[in-house]
Amino acid sequence: MKKLQPSKTDLPLFLAVAGAGGFFLFLNLLTPMTADDYFYACRLGYAPDGSLAPVRRLQGIADILFSQKCVYLAHSGRIPVLATVQWFTLLPEPVFDLCNTLVFLLLLWQIAQLAGPRTASRRALTLLGAALLLWQCTPAFGQDLLWHTGAVNYLWTMAASLAFLCLCLQPVPGRGPGLLFALGLVSGWSMENQSAALCCLCALCLISQWRQAQCLPRGTAAGTAGQLLGFALLMLAPGNYRRSSGYGQSGLIPAELLSRLARYTRALWDECGGLILCALLLTLILLVLHRRSAALPLLLLAGAALCHFSMVLSPAYPLRSMFGTEVFLICTLLACLNRLDVRALLPLLCCLLGLAAAAVLPSALTDLAQLHTLTVTRGRYILEQRAQGNRVLTVPIAEPAATRFHPLWGDGLSDLMQDPANERNRALALYYDVDLIRGDPDL
Repeated sequence: MKKLQPSKTDLPLFLAVAGAGGFFLFLNLLTPMTADDYFYACRLGYAPDGSLAPVRRLQGIADILFSQKCVYLAHSGRIPVLATVQWFTLLPEPVFDLCNTLVFLLLLWQIAQLAGPRTASRRALTLLGAALLLWQCTPAFGQDLLWHTGAVNYLWTMAASLAFLCLCLQPVPGRGPGLLFALGLVSGWSMENQSAALCCLCALCLISQWRQAQCLPRGTAAGTAGQLLGFALLMLAPGNYRRSSGYGQSGLIPAELLSRLARYTRALWDECGGLILCALLLTLILLVLHRRSAALPLLLLAGAALCHFSMVLSPAYPLRSMFGTEVFLICTLLACLNRLDVRALLPLLCCLLGLAAAAVLPSALTDLAQLHTLTVTRGRYILEQRAQGNRVLTVPIAEPAATRFHPLWGDGLSDLMQDPANERNRALALYYDVDLIRGDPDL
């Protein structure tokens, strides 16, 4: 039998996919379980105050179903997302690392699909550019793409949303309304700001296709219905309102919304100002030079704006929540570059981004390696002490993150606490089947 080998025209694309996938898999293998990963590795129930709390080490599907009922009522509407997080805690860590790499490659492929390169070599450059832009521009790279809980919440949901958007923009013959409804449901029932943006974008696709065909496109209509249903299930969860009340939010006051808009926009500008400027400038140039080709970049730019502005409904705006906005901006930038008749722009961008990535790579790998070493050493110590009958333990706490590639970078996440009653300490104790774990920063 003749062996299947990539043709010469496909070789750059094969190398881009293999290189990006191999490097990302290495980063995943270097990133251990941390923070909320241990929390979701437990069967979840209610604390005395009604909040979510770990009960015991997760044992199977029944525990996941019970946990997700509690999540929906007390914490969040992201049931498909958090159920997936819990499912992977039952499997060996390398299984998640491999699946996370495949989802990362799917996201890159969807970005390249939306950017619309015309040749295989151009697609390879677009895919490589997308990977480098994510590396260089993601404000909380470790939390959004490597941390297990964060990757499923942000990377996986964005990959599903872009896959759904691609099918809405370019319906594939033979893929009926049922598939689009299911994918729309997954996209809608995922991440609040991304889902809100997709509701608007798929509705615009539906209206545009309806006007052009003079009849209702069944596939896009079914997908839009699934997206809206998923968004409703996400937003109507009682846990959303209970969690918001924990931030002191009892209602939506216009003055507070305007204040958040200003704060959140300033924070986004501080982190992604260069990307925003490039996307806006290239879109304006495309509008002037090739107005007919600017429709899709404008739609993607609108997706970025919707992702960002919908966050004003949230009482907090952690760095990891900028991921959806950033991905839409990257799609906009690459779509503009592939529509402008300047062939050297994209290769030049990839070269500059590659040099910038090489400059930060050593510190990023050192940061991840230190966390990996601490986590492995700490886990081994806990197991050794448990085998000796010691069930009340004091263990070291991870040092503060030095780079944004570390899962504990930025706001909203921490390692263990000195207080053994903290939920992360209790979750780690349940995970290793000991009675009590106290963190000590001086060890």
